[in-house]
Amino acid sequence: MFVQIHMLQSMPPGNLNRDDTGQPKKCIFGGVTRGRISSQCLKHNIRHSIQFEEVFGDNRTVRTRYLPGMVAHELRALKPEISDDDLKKVKAALAKKFVKHEEGQTGPHEAGESEKDQGQSKSSSAVSDATDQTGQLVFFPPPFAREIAELIADLRNKENAVYSAWTSGKKNEKEKHKKRIGEFEREILKESESLTLDIGLFGRMTTSDLVVDVEAACQVAHAIATHETIIESDYFTAVDDKKQGTGAGYIGSGEHETFFNSAVYYKYLNLHLDALKKHLSWQDDEAARAAGVLLRAAALANPTGKQNSFAAHGVPELILVEVSKAKCPISYANAFLKPVDGLDLMTESAKALTDYVNTVAKAFAPADMTRALLAVGSASTDIEEAKRVHTLDALVNSVLELLKEGTP
Repeated sequence: MFVQIHMLQSMPPGNLNRDDTGQPKKCIFGGVTRGRISSQCLKHNIRHSIQFEEVFGDNRTVRTRYLPGMVAHELRALKPEISDDDLKKVKAALAKKFVKHEEGQTGPHEAGESEKDQGQSKSSSAVSDATDQTGQLVFFPPPFAREIAELIADLRNKENAVYSAWTSGKKNEKEKHKKRIGEFEREILKESESLTLDIGLFGRMTTSDLVVDVEAACQVAHAIATHETIIESDYFTAVDDKKQGTGAGYIGSGEHETFFNSAVYYKYLNLHLDALKKHLSWQDDEAARAAGVLLRAAALANPTGKQNSFAAHGVPELILVEVSKAKCPISYANAFLKPVDGLDLMTESAKALTDYVNTVAKAFAPADMTRALLAVGSASTDIEEAKRVHTLDALVNSVLELLKEGTP
C-alpha cells in the first residue's frame, strides 16, 4: 500500500528553520521567492514529536557522532580493567570506519536521508585518533553501542592478537589477520540490521561498512510557501524595570537583528507501507498504526526554531490523504507554480489545490486511489471522490480503514 499526505498550513510570523545567515530558509519557485522549511527539519520534528514518543518511545534511534565514545563507555562497564590507551585505540578504530579517505572525495554526508547529501567539507570529516566522534552523524538504536562493545570484549578475550591488529592501525598487522578482522566487522554489521521505526521510515545512508544502509520508506518534501514571501527583520530592545524616565534599557546592534517571515505552506510526504513492513518485519496492522502516527505527528509537530521569541505555532487547515496499492508518488506543489495572492491566502491556496487535484492529478491518479479529506476554516473545500471528515481523529481513523480495506 502507498500513502500520500498533502497539507496546507498557515504559520504566523517566525523563524522556524533558518539558514547560515540567520534568515528563514527560502527558495525560488514559479519565478518568485518562497518561504521554505527543509525536509530534514520536518523529519526531525516528527521523530521527536510527542505523538511518536507516546506510541514508539522504545523504538526510536539516537542520531549522533559520538558512537565511538558510547562504545568505549559500554566497554569500560564490561571490562573495568581496560586501559585508557586501549579505549583510545578502540575509539579511533571505530571512528576511522566512518571516514572516506579517497583523494578528491567530499566528506561524509549527514546520515539519515534516502539520498546521499554530501554537503559537508572534507575538513569537517577529519577525525583524530583521540576523538570520541565519527566523521558523520549516524542513526542507530541505543543498544547498538552495547552490542558493539560486547563483540569487542569477546574478541579481546578470545583472540587478543586479532583485537590488537584491529586497534593498532598498522597495515602489516591488519593484513596478517585480514580474514578474521573482516568476519568481526561483519558481525558488527549484522547487529546494525536491527532497525527502529524512524530508520525504517526515513532511511539511513552512511560511508561505513559497519552499518547497514536503509532506503527510506517515507519521503518528505521541503515545505514551500504557496505565495511570494517577504523576509522582514527586527532588532532586540529591552526595558530596564529600575530605570527612571523614558527610553529603552537596552537597544541591540545589527548583530542582534532577528529575521522572520510568515506563510501558508504546502507540505507533502508519502509512505510505502510494503517497504516499511519489509524493513521492520512488521505485519499489516503494525504498519497501518505507524501510518496513523506519522499522519498525526506530521500534522501537529511544528519546527522549534525561535519559538521562544515568536511562538509561531499553527495547525494545517487542509489535509488530503490518498491511498493506493500502486506506488505512484506525485507532489501537488505545481498547483502553486503561479503564486496565489489575495487577502485570504489560505482560501486561495485551497482553491488552487482543489483545481489541481480535480484536473491535473485526476489524469494521473491510479484507478484504485481512495481519498480522505480534512478541510476546515478558510481551507474548507470539496475534492472529487474524497471522503470528508471534520477532525484529525476522524481523518486518522478513515486512513486506517482505507488501509485495512486495501489489504489483500
